[in-house]
Amino acid sequence: MISVQVNLHTILKNVTTIKKFLCKGTKFCAVVKDNAYGFGLIRISQLLAPYVDCFAVGSIAEGITLRKAGIKQDILILGICTDILNAIKYNLIITIENTEQAITLKRHKLHPRIHLAVNTGMNRFGFSSIHDFRETICLLAHEQVEGIYTHLAYESDHQAAIKTALERFNKFVQICRKHFPNIIVHAGCSGVVNYPAAHFDMVRIGKALYGGVSETHTALTITSRIIAIKKINAGTTVGYNGTYTTEKATVIGIVRGGYVNGIPTQFANKVKVLVGKQLCPIIGRICMDYFFIDVSQITSPLTQTVTIVSTHPGQTLMDLSSQSQMITCDLLHQLTTSLN
Repeated sequence: MISVQVNLHTILKNVTTIKKFLCKGTKFCAVVKDNAYGFGLIRISQLLAPYVDCFAVGSIAEGITLRKAGIKQDILILGICTDILNAIKYNLIITIENTEQAITLKRHKLHPRIHLAVNTGMNRFGFSSIHDFRETICLLAHEQVEGIYTHLAYESDHQAAIKTALERFNKFVQICRKHFPNIIVHAGCSGVVNYPAAHFDMVRIGKALYGGVSETHTALTITSRIIAIKKINAGTTVGYNGTYTTEKATVIGIVRGGYVNGIPTQFANKVKVLVGKQLCPIIGRICMDYFFIDVSQITSPLTQTVTIVSTHPGQTLMDLSSQSQMITCDLLHQLTTSLN
């Protein structure tokens, strides 16, 4: 069977590494939305609790789960929250990203803790209009507005775009601080680790916790075994639709684990796995519960361990993301399928 192991020590090591890049005094918000990227919401949050200042979740249900699990830190709900009463009950911070939300709070005389979201190019959530933002600030004048944040659409390899986004964000921050001088300012996107101007009072970090940026280490090890071998001639196709054709006589290893186990179909004909000390290419399409590798160079390959993801060069999350042309978050979610 396919084996997926999470290295908790590596996750904590990544936290330490990230903190070294942050400006002095910058707080750390761990993004654990969507079941902590598949790693387990409660397990990861309890692990990180002694080392981070805040958690960010994707829904009120996740926030309540963390409170019931004993998490004491601030918990920010990213996106839109409509269950304000439970947000207040469980001391969760909601996001206000449009004027209509502020009007609703005022109409129903609800007083949750609030962070304001600003759109700086992502065009997902957040205020885009300074006029609307000013109007909302007036509506919230007597509310618990504790923070303002943005989510960057680009990472550190697009510094010009980040600079433009932060210049826009700072205009909103200046307006907000005139009314709420003690707000906490924060930006999200794991790539901002290398961009000090985006650190503000706090940074929100997600995929970097698990090795999703180049400075951090892969916190997953995924292995399986070769359960059968087959010798085929040159000019023979392999797998569905014959996407791979052998150029010479080849020994194929059939490996347990396919897309139902989280092995991305994008790995087909692009990614190599480790058998012993030898990297072997995946050939042909990924099947539902099996995939094929070329083991022609391996002595006695049957039953040998196949390492799919590890800290080995060529097998890290960043390596696999590049080879398969997948975004790292998508890759993480697929690879953690077997954990849940």
